[in-house]
Amino acid sequence: MCDCEKGNRSMDMKTPRNVHLSAFYKRSFAFHTVKNRMPIILTNIIDGLVRNKANIAKEYGIESAEELKTVIGELSELKYEIQTNKPLKPLTSTAPDARIYNEYIAEQATTENPPTHFHTIWLLTECYMYRRIAQAFEKSNTLKDYDIFRESKQESFTNSIKLIQQMAKYITELLSNIQKPSKDDFIALLKLNLWGNKCDLSISLGKMTDHSTLFDTAALDPHILSDHSEQIWQAVSDTQPMSDIVTIVFDNVGYEVFTDLCIADYIISTKIAEKVKMYVKTIPWFISDVMTHDLYWMLNQMKTTNDKYLKPLAAKWSNYLEDGTWKVIESNFWTLPFDYTHMKKVNPDLYNELSESKVVFFKGDLNYRKLFGEKNWHPTTSVEEGLQGFHPAKLAILRTIKADIVCGLPEGVAEKTEGEDPKWMEKGDWGLIQYCGKVEPIN
Repeated sequence: MCDCEKGNRSMDMKTPRNVHLSAFYKRSFAFHTVKNRMPIILTNIIDGLVRNKANIAKEYGIESAEELKTVIGELSELKYEIQTNKPLKPLTSTAPDARIYNEYIAEQATTENPPTHFHTIWLLTECYMYRRIAQAFEKSNTLKDYDIFRESKQESFTNSIKLIQQMAKYITELLSNIQKPSKDDFIALLKLNLWGNKCDLSISLGKMTDHSTLFDTAALDPHILSDHSEQIWQAVSDTQPMSDIVTIVFDNVGYEVFTDLCIADYIISTKIAEKVKMYVKTIPWFISDVMTHDLYWMLNQMKTTNDKYLKPLAAKWSNYLEDGTWKVIESNFWTLPFDYTHMKKVNPDLYNELSESKVVFFKGDLNYRKLFGEKNWHPTTSVEEGLQGFHPAKLAILRTIKADIVCGLPEGVAEKTEGEDPKWMEKGDWGLIQYCGKVEPIN
């Protein structure tokens, strides 16, 4: 439920404490997103389809040209619905997740007026937009498997290649001289991984920006507002747990997922764990989120390079995938419109799968929003309280802040940061490395 009184217009106020983020509150990033960013994303998608229609027809056949017109019409209609604050229409897809979406939308309507884009939980309307985009393609005959964000995601890799090459050299040299896991090395990798999360195309609206400074983690250390790196190290290096699995729930492609794989390689090479599970999205999602084909495309690009570090890593990582040391897992739960407290009920098998892990890493801003219930918590609210009972395993949570939700900050840090940077919760310039050690299996 949105926790706000409904009317025809949004309120010119900040989001109150402990209520869901919503475009109902004009002085919020949610309002800016629904009013400005979401329509721009749809405009960019439509323009890209029009511009590339000849190439699409060449790849997917003549029939796709006609179907593309239908897709463009549906996306234009969705843009109009958002801009005019229409109620969220039920999905017409026959995929299993559509029923869950529709039930959730109907549930919101029983506790408030029918949810509209500005007058419901921000998480719902934003996820709904991406699910409607996917629906427009899946209804077609020729474009069912078309990834509207493929080109942007591939550009994210190629435009970050110098940074990726630097990271490849770093991890190769690190692992060539290491016999056992080192706290300092692991924490250095964590910080490199954290700042890779700045490369989020849904925030930059699909455009790559200069991230050449991301390797200078010492200079970025003052921008980590909550740092539980030591606790994460203690959890992953603990030899007592029975589990030999570490899990990573991915966020973005490009440099970020490359750093994810570097951590996964470190975990295997130093025998912190015997297996790493990697969860990816099942549909194109928030522009730059990782799907299975994105991983394999990246590995293929690495194999064809002449870089003396990338090519061997590609072979090594491909072997991990082939022999099951690394396992890529798809689940449509990650693209549902609600927070992770629903997992026990909606997908208990997934909750139990996560429970098999020594530590589960959650990457990125959207995972953070879903972990902490899309609520405007007081920043000093503890990580454990903010998780609201979601404790399948020990959790490591890495995120650069790009939404007005945060937990686990020391007293006074939020106020000091806002004084220094009024837009500190929107741009991804500030980071969190957080941990929760509470574990609560399903009874």
